[in-house]
Amino acid sequence: MEDNNAVTTQNTNAEKVVKKPKKVKRILIGVFIFSIFLLAYFSSVYYFSNHYFYRTRINGEDCGFLTDSEVKSRINEKISLYELEIIGKDGVIDTISAEDIGLTFVYDEAIQEVRKQENPFFWITAFFTGYDFELDNLAEFDEDLFNEAVENLVFYESANITKAKNAYIGDYDEKEGRFIIVAEVIGTEPDDDKMREVLTEKIKSLDDAVYLEFENCYKEAEITSDDPELVKELDALNSYVGAEITYDWNGSEEIVDGKLISEWLVWDGENVYLDEEKVAEYVAEKSKEHDTYGKDREFTTTDGRVLTLKSGGYGWKTAREEETLALIEAIKSGQVAVREPIYSSTAAQKGKDDIGNSYVEIDLGAQHLYLYVDGVIVLETDLVSGNVSKGWTTPPGVFGLTYKTKNAVLRGTNYETPVNYWMPFNGNIGMHDATWRASFGGDIYLTNGSHGCINLPLDAATQIYEYVSTGFPVVCYY
Repeated sequence: MEDNNAVTTQNTNAEKVVKKPKKVKRILIGVFIFSIFLLAYFSSVYYFSNHYFYRTRINGEDCGFLTDSEVKSRINEKISLYELEIIGKDGVIDTISAEDIGLTFVYDEAIQEVRKQENPFFWITAFFTGYDFELDNLAEFDEDLFNEAVENLVFYESANITKAKNAYIGDYDEKEGRFIIVAEVIGTEPDDDKMREVLTEKIKSLDDAVYLEFENCYKEAEITSDDPELVKELDALNSYVGAEITYDWNGSEEIVDGKLISEWLVWDGENVYLDEEKVAEYVAEKSKEHDTYGKDREFTTTDGRVLTLKSGGYGWKTAREEETLALIEAIKSGQVAVREPIYSSTAAQKGKDDIGNSYVEIDLGAQHLYLYVDGVIVLETDLVSGNVSKGWTTPPGVFGLTYKTKNAVLRGTNYETPVNYWMPFNGNIGMHDATWRASFGGDIYLTNGSHGCINLPLDAATQIYEYVSTGFPVVCYY
């Protein structure tokens, strides 16, 4: 028994002696392979430290595996053979060659930046994705030769130029008994500044062709015979003081008649025209007199307080520029009409007291809402407004409902909340149900309020939704 144990022990030791060299051999092979990999990798790093990556293209030119000097030579060769085809209207074609303008390669910071963007330690990425660089100003040229070449283009020959002429109102036609429009002449006269600008850009980018018409290199008639303003002007010449506009300007009557219009007409010795600045002054004066938007207004709260509130985005507001243009058009076209001015904002009722008897009253201090319809409270409820501690306090003021919709999703920088009823009135601030809340009112809003919206119980939001509509007044106060 003892002899057998001795043999076994010797065999085990022998196996260990045999296995150990095999393990060392595998390690040495791995180190050798890794060394080869490192050598290849860093050799490539060294190589690509002064060569462009595989599949590098500069303005369409393949520069892969080239050095800076080789890239420069290749682009220089391309530039020496460069020619820009210039295509004009009616099939007229001309060219500018590199020789015409003394075109030379510019090896500047832009092309050097390409090399900087190719980190040699990441050379292997080029085999998975290409590198395309579009550089401007790869070439420069002699300014005098360029100007001479442009001036000698076929497009500047008098035989190829037809100057553009605007349509205009001619003299009074006795036979027709009215003024008539003389039609415009479509031209082929180059816009010299634009022409030089476009050609310079195309040449410096080494583009092959340019279409002058597409690049707006021709002078065109600014006014055509079907120009709406010209047609309106023609009608105005034949009708001016026949116009009479009776305004309903936020409940007040204002009349623009022939007498007033006559004060806005100017005679310059040849033509009669409307002084549009005076029309604008009139609209501005009446807007200031009758508009309520942006003006403070007194409001009596449900608990009897009389507050002076800012107009947060509610009231009558004339769109002055649009209305000025509309009035000018009306006068020039000889309209006789009763109309309202164009408003950019309207209110529930006309006059200074424009909130009316139907509105939503939100007491932010008491966290309570009242819904008035025809002067009667039809609903009241507690609410939760903007979180004060986080600076999301709901702003006070008088607003108009922007719109209303069901089943909306409210989104912010860190939330996405579905609601059944969404009724915005101040930008992204609005009334909506908050089914996730177990309670409303009290001091909840101070530390656990909303992002600025008015959170409501579901049943209250449901009822309010049925009563309100776009423009419905919403009054917020503390």
